Amino acid sequence: MPGRINGFSLAYTTLGGVVLWSGIKGTTISTTFRGLLSGNPPSQNEEPIQQVTQAEAGTAAQIDLSTGQAIPGVTQGIPAGVAAGGGSPTANKALGRLMAAAYGWGGSEWPYLESGWQEESGWSQTAAYDKSDPYDHAYGIPQANPGSKMSSAGSDWKTNPATQIKWGLGYIKATYGSPSRVPHWSPDGPTAGYVGY
Repeated sequence: MPGRINGFSLAYTTLGGVVLWSGIKGTTISTTFRGLLSGNPPSQNEEPIQQVTQAEAGTAAQIDLSTGQAIPGVTQGIPAGVAAGGGSPTANKALGRLMAAAYGWGGSEWPYLESGWQEESGWSQTAAYDKSDPYDHAYGIPQANPGSKMSSAGSDWKTNPATQIKWGLGYIKATYGSPSRVPHWSPDGPTAGYVGY
């Protein structure tokens, strides 16, 4: 039926709006959600994100170690099991969307990243080009080659999707500027001539 919005699209649009509002206001996503569910306007529910160390935050939060700031959209609402290193491809993709939003890569940039890493790894943190020697070849969600390059993002790079996504987003930013600039990536999947990035 033309013009009808499905629930999945509505949920992603709502999540995007909450992440954006939380990022702009410097509040946690859970605070914004609690306010909306209680019927209060978001501006009445501001709870600033506190500076914490990685040790204080534990593995559930992703912290920019250079500034000590929690990465907006990542400290709260991480899908269950992801921070501990065991995300499903669906949970990894949801985490990737939150982390990409912290780079400002929502909206028109997200479909490039979503389809690009779908092609690369199916959003699996254990995807390996060479299963007999996985870490010395393309590995993980962003298919870092060799996989050991991701150790610059964290010592848990072999199993933690958040660490892999963090490395991959940094790599894309430094190398191409944004997901839409990765050669042969498109919102609908890689185009002819794509051989990996």
